Amino acid sequence: MQTDTTPRTLLIEIPGLRWSSDQARTVRQQAAGVVLDILTAVDVDETWIYTALDSKAPEPLLSALRAAIAQVSPGHAIRHRTLQALTTLGNAADGRAQPWHYTSQTDIPADTEAEFNRWFDEEHLPALAGLDGTVHACRYRTDGSPRYLASYDLKTRDTQGSPIWRAAIDTPWRDRMHPRFVNPRRVMFQRLP
Repeated sequence: MQTDTTPRTLLIEIPGLRWSSDQARTVRQQAAGVVLDILTAVDVDETWIYTALDSKAPEPLLSALRAAIAQVSPGHAIRHRTLQALTTLGNAADGRAQPWHYTSQTDIPADTEAEFNRWFDEEHLPALAGLDGTVHACRYRTDGSPRYLASYDLKTRDTQGSPIWRAAIDTPWRDRMHPRFVNPRRVMFQRLP
């Protein structure tokens, strides 16, 4: 039997709550020994936490993080998803050092999924990852909805949506794919120290 060695990430989403740097530090202290990438949304009240999964079962890590989160946000609901990396471009460590993290999520109909994956891997992600200002880009399949998540670590907030960004995504293939998106969601985050 072959073992799946694809890197997986646990994503914890805390909707309705925008953390401060102090709250992020408290959670990191409570979850000592676990590397956490904590981000807060810019235009909506939401906080995300990424952490690597070392085992198949996220429950022990999830329980520890729930307890740490309860220290700064008692009684607040969280959502979690496991992310399987599909395509990674750039250096992840350099990416985590950037202040801005842009995400794009969508579900996609089954009859379009194969073409969607080709478009994202062959055109879309490489075009955005190659822009000046984008340091790291990653595309994931999730175990929830939306099923696909792409993230971009950026030097400046203005990288996303800039004229070069718009030019990179303005293609006939994107125009064919974009109307097929189901439940699309885009959020800009700021990384918390």
